[in-house]
Amino acid sequence: MIRSMTGFASKNIILHQENGENVSITISIKSLNARFFETTFKIPHLIGSLEVPLLKHLKKRLLRGHIYCTMYINNSAPFKGDVEPALNVCKGYADAIEKIKQQVPLTGSLSVSDIIQLPNVFTIQEKELEENIINTVLKATDEVVSSVITEQEKEGLLLFKDLYERFSIIRTEMTAITKRSQEQIALYKEKISQEMSLVDQEDTASDTRKNALYIMLDKIDIHEEIVRFNSHLNNIESLIAASDMEKGKRMDFTLQELSREINTISAKASDAEIGSAAVNIKVELEKAREQTQNIV
Repeated sequence: MIRSMTGFASKNIILHQENGENVSITISIKSLNARFFETTFKIPHLIGSLEVPLLKHLKKRLLRGHIYCTMYINNSAPFKGDVEPALNVCKGYADAIEKIKQQVPLTGSLSVSDIIQLPNVFTIQEKELEENIINTVLKATDEVVSSVITEQEKEGLLLFKDLYERFSIIRTEMTAITKRSQEQIALYKEKISQEMSLVDQEDTASDTRKNALYIMLDKIDIHEEIVRFNSHLNNIESLIAASDMEKGKRMDFTLQELSREINTISAKASDAEIGSAAVNIKVELEKAREQTQNIV
């Protein structure tokens, strides 16, 4: 089972207050692919204290990707504390006006109605979130996360099918490469055997000539590369089927190893059929890597 990193879900909850007021909170979570686990929160300052516990919840379940968590509150009044006068600010205004009177010939007196129209003369105390509100929001967020994961699993199933199709094509091409390589090796061995026989008959063979013939055979032998390639392919197919959810990075690294091996095979085998099959494999590996970039 594999999971995509992309998904979206939202949920609206209603908080019933003791004073009869209802508060509506809309929670939205969007997940996009990223190399690591990253978060962007857009939540009202009044419930900003929830960011740390929310981060822990998201990290635990979504594992990887760029997570956008947005919350909207339709009525912020229940989250606000008492309104208090900013006495220092009021005193500052009064002192400043007295200084103006000393320098500028003005008449009249400062009244309360004048003061309250000035900015920042009142402060709203922050109200600590009630435990039941915290639990309700966190529970609702978990439900949204579950919906996001459901979407990720649906897309993951499509990725699963596509990757197995890619690997099936790769295996077919690698079978053709293996067969052609064996034919090439047999031909070269026969050719080298004939040349070595002629050299022995003429009694003019040298160690240098013999080594050159064996080096020629070694250069075209891609058996080790084929074995390693097939081993990596088996590993990545087992990794896809494993129950472990966080596997995208390991798959990407394994695909890099497969690319290295097929590049070596293509470079060593000076044969048109092998070269053509190798190109097809490279194309499928590139497609697989594109898909892997979106796996958790």
